Amino acid sequence: MTLPEFLPTIGIAIGKMLLVLLVAPLLEGAIRKLRAVIQSRKGPPIYQPYLDLMKLLAKEELHVTDSPIVAWGPPVMLAAILVAAGLMPIGGQAPALTAGDLVVFIGLLALANLTLAAMGFATGSAFSSLGASREIMAMLAAEPVLFISLLVLAVQSGSMTFAGLLAAPMGIVTIVAAIAYILALQMYVAKVPFDITEAETELIGGPLSELSGPKLALAQWTIYAKQFIYSSLFIQLFMPWTLSYLGWLPFAIVANVLLVLLLDVLVVGVVMSVNPRLRLDQALRYGMSLAGVASVTLIVAAVVQFVGR
Repeated sequence: MTLPEFLPTIGIAIGKMLLVLLVAPLLEGAIRKLRAVIQSRKGPPIYQPYLDLMKLLAKEELHVTDSPIVAWGPPVMLAAILVAAGLMPIGGQAPALTAGDLVVFIGLLALANLTLAAMGFATGSAFSSLGASREIMAMLAAEPVLFISLLVLAVQSGSMTFAGLLAAPMGIVTIVAAIAYILALQMYVAKVPFDITEAETELIGGPLSELSGPKLALAQWTIYAKQFIYSSLFIQLFMPWTLSYLGWLPFAIVANVLLVLLLDVLVVGVVMSVNPRLRLDQALRYGMSLAGVASVTLIVAAVVQFVGR
């Protein structure tokens, strides 16, 4: 593909990045508002995350260490998440056939999570270090479920690109993989009962406790964006029929955003409002159980594909 032919793909990818960057705080605001309503509180306005981010961006940054990991960690985190957003399908439209590889996508998400953990260790704070170690444990529990669930679609479609995943046939194994994915969604976005890495009452913010000003704003923005990406990915790959009837891309993108808002409000918001925080060992057992279910589903999908040849 020549550069002029590739320019539209680059433009669409940049548009996806901007969409996630602008809409992700709204998603967080909607969840906060729902939680307040469930708990019979007025709560902050739905646009409060935007105000928080602008306030942090305008604040003076306090330097707790000269470590380059802490200095460059937040922009690296946000960049990795935005590139992942540019690769994934949004609005029912797959990226170019040569882009959107599943392994690259998972690697970018892992890079953001590992950077967050590295920053926690680099600050030298006891709270940040403990939060960073919990972040790594949470990754070991949640990421296998994500990867294996998506790998089921890859086995069924015979492709590791998102264009191939969108074309995967719907069946029993796909439904089981979707159930495993949605049951782990709360772990992906690190919300109650799985907000173990931050745990404000115990760790005062965990890996983020020593960040301030613009760096804290970028880190928080990354967390909001991750929440949007995980939810949008479920709708795109496991519920493609919700967007298949919308031919015009702007309509499909608006529908995608509304479905993400609805999914997070009804699933993430409700679950975090009615459940207490789990212990780390409980979260690990939960994640390993879902990973086991997803692994069995992957084996069944591989056997079905092998027999069907």
